[in-house]
Amino acid sequence: MTWLPTDLTPLLARLSGPDRRTREAAAEHLADLLRSGALHQDQAEHVISRLAEVAVAEHPGADASAARYAIGEATACYRPPLELVRRLTALPTDEPAILEDVLDILACTYDPAAEDIIRTHRADPRAEVRAAAEQALTELPGRVPGPTPQRYVTWAYADQWVRDLSAVLATFTTTFEQDRGYPCGEHTLGAAAGQAELVAMTAGELHDVMPSDLLTWCRRVREVSLPDVGAGYFLHPPDLIVAHALVEGVQWIIDGDGSRERVVVFGSDGGGTLYALNPTGTAVHRLPPGEMHDGVYRTDDPRAGVVAPHLVGFLDLLRAAVHEHVRTGAAPEL
Repeated sequence: MTWLPTDLTPLLARLSGPDRRTREAAAEHLADLLRSGALHQDQAEHVISRLAEVAVAEHPGADASAARYAIGEATACYRPPLELVRRLTALPTDEPAILEDVLDILACTYDPAAEDIIRTHRADPRAEVRAAAEQALTELPGRVPGPTPQRYVTWAYADQWVRDLSAVLATFTTTFEQDRGYPCGEHTLGAAAGQAELVAMTAGELHDVMPSDLLTWCRRVREVSLPDVGAGYFLHPPDLIVAHALVEGVQWIIDGDGSRERVVVFGSDGGGTLYALNPTGTAVHRLPPGEMHDGVYRTDDPRAGVVAPHLVGFLDLLRAAVHEHVRTGAAPEL
């Protein structure tokens, strides 16, 4: 498990220490913290800003490489503001690998203002740099293709999602018993997950499995419980996500060609259907009750399949289903 310091100041100070190994170790520790999503947004931005300073202005060579790597790791859970990473464009351009890293980081800002910076490298004489620039331009609007305009979970999206559902559920729960004749269950739109929970979501083998969007979501919304919307819909808390991903639940599904695909279950409904993301966050699978053996899920149920191209697409469907249920009483099916 990643050690989370209560005060980042000493760790950041070690980035400028006299010993090279100490500086590199500090950058590696910060990379671990950023990769796991354990820091609050303001903390992460402060760390990214300092790492960018180190990468450009201090201790060239291995130290700059370690700092640049740490910033790249941050993009798994954070969208670095362009103004914090723009200075990386001052790095030497004679090494294609450096430019490729910088272009990828610029793409992860999702800031339209980064487009002009990236475009200047489309005419680079080196093929690998031109390819990196084209890839960055493709990724700049958002890495996952799909119909929803907000393709990646952001804090702003999560906060607006909670506000939307809080407003519609306020009326729904107030009149529920009068309308239905029995008490309303407890509906929960949970607050942010704790730092220890977030670190556990990327510990050990989960480091390369946990979708970054799911981490971003849990950093704002720990869990969602909607027991009276249709058969009930639930977005799981981190401890249940981790338990499913490691020992207790579905970890693999069988594709149409018979191959296994790794998934992370993050939600369910009251009828036993599970919802799972693949590690890249590019498909949300609906998994009706089926056979499971050694973490491998199999079913012939025709309802099984991809229901959304990404987590935002699924969250949009769930939000729309809640609104429709409250408006008409119809039982939604996702």
